[in-house]
Amino acid sequence: MYFFVNQYLLSSNSSVEHAEIKRLALFKKYDAPAKLVTRDFDLVLHETIKKFNLDDDQLVNMYDFFAQTTDYQGKKFHTEDLELPIDYQVGTGNNYREVKDGDRLVCEVHFAAGTVGQVNHVDYFDIAGNMTLRQKYDIRGFKAVDEFFGEDGQMYYARYYRPDQQVYLERYFVKSVENTPINSLNVLRNYKGKDRFFDTLEDLFTFFLDELNKENGANNIFIADRPAVAIKPVQEMTTAAKKFLWLPMNQVNDGQNLLNGPLNSMLVDPVTTAADKWDGIIVMTAKQATVLKRQINNALPIYVINGIPLTTEAQRIAMTQRTPGQLIYVGRLGEDKQINQLINIFAQVHQQVPVSKLTLYGYGTAEDVDNYKKQVKKMGLEGVVDFAGYQVQLAEAYDQAQLFVDTSRIDAQPLAIGEALNHGVPVVSYDYLYGPAEMVTSGQNGELIPLNDQSRFIQTVIRLLRDQKELQGLSDGAYEHRDKLSAEKTWQQWQQLSSI
Repeated sequence: MYFFVNQYLLSSNSSVEHAEIKRLALFKKYDAPAKLVTRDFDLVLHETIKKFNLDDDQLVNMYDFFAQTTDYQGKKFHTEDLELPIDYQVGTGNNYREVKDGDRLVCEVHFAAGTVGQVNHVDYFDIAGNMTLRQKYDIRGFKAVDEFFGEDGQMYYARYYRPDQQVYLERYFVKSVENTPINSLNVLRNYKGKDRFFDTLEDLFTFFLDELNKENGANNIFIADRPAVAIKPVQEMTTAAKKFLWLPMNQVNDGQNLLNGPLNSMLVDPVTTAADKWDGIIVMTAKQATVLKRQINNALPIYVINGIPLTTEAQRIAMTQRTPGQLIYVGRLGEDKQINQLINIFAQVHQQVPVSKLTLYGYGTAEDVDNYKKQVKKMGLEGVVDFAGYQVQLAEAYDQAQLFVDTSRIDAQPLAIGEALNHGVPVVSYDYLYGPAEMVTSGQNGELIPLNDQSRFIQTVIRLLRDQKELQGLSDGAYEHRDKLSAEKTWQQWQQLSSI
């Protein structure tokens, strides 16, 4: 069994989660057992997975595992199911309802987003109006946790329940100097006949991974996908298992010399004092493997596995059937992606090709996105630059686009470039480390631009938008050469690990 170890699966995800979702589809295609492993407590996790076409048997969450609810099927839980005293007055509201005993506010019943009145949590108040208890409800219809708060408004204790309301976990918290809660103790109650104590959530997660390994016969393969959260727990497992570190990022921090700069601090321990605890590192491009091998002095084997397996090939769409001048970018909206530069480039393109439009799919911090929107407004580009937000289903957007544009300066493999090429969208991208050069060949399926050569980027986009024949040729090239990212080739790469 393969276990892909992460922190969470959210409604809006990064490339780490999207790579995992594609990986799960690949393993399912080849009837190979694999699961996404998540650590964080999540009331709506089993609703979220449906959004990404995942099943309960493709995911295991730590809290679900100990609660014995990995495949639990319940029912919708509404305000009336709380069985509040008959003399309480329940208000009305679409997002939450106040519950009163005369003039005193007893509690507020809050509903889960995107549902019609399903209970998400209930906040209880003392006579002075201080919140003392928050009861949280799993989307599958049972109370999952009680969280208790002190007079200072900080949580000090949490008690977790199975659907039959048996307690399986207790967590204790103390105040930090910043007056925020710090987890000080975790008690797994009556697990296999005894209570077990853990100082940190990380320790509990490590124990969980070992139990998961034993439950599935041991000697399974664990892939630490999100380095900041997964490295140490996977590294500290005591049961027999193969362990690999998936590197979803550049090994050198942005702003450093990417070829000769110091390794990201998270990676130092696994390639030095703890190297003997790992079976290897996985990167997504051959170039990154070459550079990393030199940087770590061959401390660990390095394997190259494509992160964008194309389990299905998109249908061909001619340029004449696409929206004229439509440019798209898909990914995180952040400074390392140089979105401000992309907007500046598009402003120049739009002056020369008035029909052109730019749609940005993805999310970023509220501050960054607000700044980009102000930039668009200041440049008079409202109406031709659209912030479409985070979307899961992008097939139609790719099929309507004439160019994919990427002005990033750093990555480990831009997943969206692979998706664009699968849909026949030519790519114009800076030739950054790592990834574009292993998917895009200038004159064949797009154009690679020297990093930060804005003038050449502008000229290239203008030229292509004005020459629909050349654009169609690049689109044909994208369709014809997508076998580089095929499921079959990617699956062959995964076989390297099973043979170790």
